Amino acid sequence: MDKLFLVDEKRKLFKTYQELFNDLSQYARLTKIINEKTPYEIFLAIVRSIITGETFELLDPDLSQAEIQRLGVQEQLCQKYIELKDVQIRDEKSLFDHIEKGCRTWRLGLYTSGTTGRPKVVFHSYDSLSRNLRMGDKHRNDVWAFCYNPTHIAGIQVFLQAFVNLNTIVYVFDVDHTEAPNLLEKYRVTHISATPTFYRSILVTMTKPIETVKRVTFGGEKFDPTILASIQRCFPRAKIINTYASTEAGTVLVSNGELFEVEDRLKNLIRVAEDGELLIHKSLIGQSVELKLEGDWYHTGDLVETTSDGKLRFIGRKSEMINVGGYKVNPNEVEEEIKKVEGVIDAHVYARKNVVTGNIVVADVVKADFADEKALEIEIHKQLESRLQRWKIPRILNFVSEIKVTRTGKKVRQ
Repeated sequence: MDKLFLVDEKRKLFKTYQELFNDLSQYARLTKIINEKTPYEIFLAIVRSIITGETFELLDPDLSQAEIQRLGVQEQLCQKYIELKDVQIRDEKSLFDHIEKGCRTWRLGLYTSGTTGRPKVVFHSYDSLSRNLRMGDKHRNDVWAFCYNPTHIAGIQVFLQAFVNLNTIVYVFDVDHTEAPNLLEKYRVTHISATPTFYRSILVTMTKPIETVKRVTFGGEKFDPTILASIQRCFPRAKIINTYASTEAGTVLVSNGELFEVEDRLKNLIRVAEDGELLIHKSLIGQSVELKLEGDWYHTGDLVETTSDGKLRFIGRKSEMINVGGYKVNPNEVEEEIKKVEGVIDAHVYARKNVVTGNIVVADVVKADFADEKALEIEIHKQLESRLQRWKIPRILNFVSEIKVTRTGKKVRQ
């Protein structure tokens, strides 16, 4: 089967599905801890693990030994091998025959981000990871831009979506952002799923629209309405989708914008606490002895507001709120206002300790080449003073060349 499975131009690696079938047919010894270093090795190990029907844990490829130890990974699991032999993958049918047998008992452990403490491992079944997959003939010719860390929940779900339809995956997660639009055009990408931070980083480098893209999905961070017009201009034929997902639960909510309508099947499984925190019923959560439940409910740490017609709008993370002299500041709100100013490409708002107020608000700003730094700073303060309460306005404003992101491609909040 000559169809491309993976395009990884950064590593000069191009694999067809037939080559994937051949590699899957080779004898292999898998440790219970998957800690591969390249995208292809990670994808290959995931498929092999499904075929075995065993339980595995998946680690970031760039974790140091000290970081792995801090995760609490059981050392014996790193030395426990599962043999994969007598597996013959000749074609699509034999591949999915093996997948169907193994997926019934397969479990994959994923680590949370650790923003509220030590990362916790959550085990997902194939059913929980694949419950929102779209399959069928109309998806056979999709081409996916891969824009997430392949060892995190969003990356796993994009991989499975492409894999079950034998789609081509174009790996752009770690390429230079100036090169990403070229890859989208060169390989005629039809589907993109990424964080708002990723989209914002490539939009400024795009000089013409890409009309092959049929679907643009937001995930991993709060939806950013300030880039919606740019997305529609750069991908004029694309349907825009926004998703809410977490490592603990996978994808839970889907919408066409920043407002989420809870499906009837989920109305008894999703609840909003008095303080606005989103709660998810334990039946939607992966298996973990480390997650704390309050009765049957898991506290997500995500704050939402409910509209008059019962829809949900995400505000931000509880842990990200900045306390300035007793006043709460939502960094997402401040960032959105800064990004409305002409000449601003991106912004990152965070707290800095202060002996008087406890914290002050700080903003890092990426400016467009045409913008004068001093004039832009004056304009930002002028516009914020007319739109925000005074304690929300950044006391310090820094101009930077880029915004720092985590391993998952999200803004560094801590």
